[in-house]
Amino acid sequence: MGRRMKLHKAGLAVMLLALVLGWAKAVWAQNEDLDQMIDGVKQTDYIKERSYVGILGTSADIDQYGDFNGTNTMVFENGGTTVSNGVTYTEYDEEDLIPSITRQFGWGVLFGHREGPWAAELSFWRSDHTATWIGSNGAGGSITFTDPASLQAINIDFKRYFFTAFPTQPFISLGLSFPWLYVEDQSFLVDTSTSPPSIVSLNNETISGIGFELGAGMELYLDNNFSLLGGLYERWTEFDQINGAAKIPLNQMYFNGNPSDIGALAGNGLNIYIGTTFGVQ
Repeated sequence: MGRRMKLHKAGLAVMLLALVLGWAKAVWAQNEDLDQMIDGVKQTDYIKERSYVGILGTSADIDQYGDFNGTNTMVFENGGTTVSNGVTYTEYDEEDLIPSITRQFGWGVLFGHREGPWAAELSFWRSDHTATWIGSNGAGGSITFTDPASLQAINIDFKRYFFTAFPTQPFISLGLSFPWLYVEDQSFLVDTSTSPPSIVSLNNETISGIGFELGAGMELYLDNNFSLLGGLYERWTEFDQINGAAKIPLNQMYFNGNPSDIGALAGNGLNIYIGTTFGVQ
């Protein structure tokens, strides 16, 4: 057993030596690469450093399945009527529709800075849509609401470019998004003391949250001052705020009137864009 232990120790020493030598070789190679770089930028990079602004044409959507399928509702139940000093007061329920939206074209602007293969961007997107909701009218029939809507977002993205020695460069992107969906006339105050319940007022609503996005694309540089780009990314969003008729927080509302179903709404979507950027000094 002692001999085998010695052999094991010798084998372990050889393995450690091999690892150390491999690590040293990698560090040496990296240092040789760094010798060809200045301030983290390879001298062979086609674009070494630039700040830029851009204009985008976009195609945006929220997937029409799950929570945004056009049939769901967030409900806050106020409790009907109360009597105080002989006066009857009616407390109206709030119902905020969660519509589906069609894919539409829109526009965007961006501001960015790049050094070597890395870039950071801040952008704003907006697209106008048609919001549709289909549900019960409370009397055994169905009712459809179709109203104007807009999907807007502020995005913060980080990009990594590849084949940076060439004018045409693919990239991947990773970022955070702060989207909000504005819908006209799909938030209601409802009088449930009547049969069937009656709508007291129509109001606009804004559904907002935070998203994570992952994308890829391609950028063609004519020079340091001008480029053409296109790409797509998937956005996974948790909508955790709603601003409707009575400004009731989302975490106090019931999903489809179910008291055991309280929480954020999931709304993912594939977003596509093309555009151009202009270098700024």
